[in-house]
Amino acid sequence: MGNRENVSRREFHRSWVAGFWAAATSACAVMLARCAKTYPVKVVAHAGDIPVGGFKVFTYPTDDRPCILLRPAEESYIAFSRLCTHNSCPVHYRPQLDRLECPCHQGAFSAVDGSVLYGPPPKPLPRVVLERRGEDLVATGMMAGPNG
Repeated sequence: MGNRENVSRREFHRSWVAGFWAAATSACAVMLARCAKTYPVKVVAHAGDIPVGGFKVFTYPTDDRPCILLRPAEESYIAFSRLCTHNSCPVHYRPQLDRLECPCHQGAFSAVDGSVLYGPPPKPLPRVVLERRGEDLVATGMMAGPNG
């Protein structure tokens, strides 16, 4: 008969488990790549267009999804979905209170990070991912708010 390597039961199981994990990891990577949401790249404002303490309403990632861009400081910009996470009512910026308020059910969100301050909203406002490209403020994606 030919040469046969003796493989212990432990070595066999170790190699089987390693192969299983490699296959499972590959399958998860493929599924995540298929499920990964792609977002458009869109210029939403120019850096000098909004005064410090001001805001601009825009749409992203589609024309039916209102968002709000805030400029809390000279070189600081932050943007959120403008739809309340409770019932999708549009939120309104209250710069003097540093928050976004929902008039439908008296909910409020932090203008710093989108977290829920009070009211019925079950989770934070989604945040628009922004990049500064020269004088352009460019939306490149969306992400869940803190603890969201």
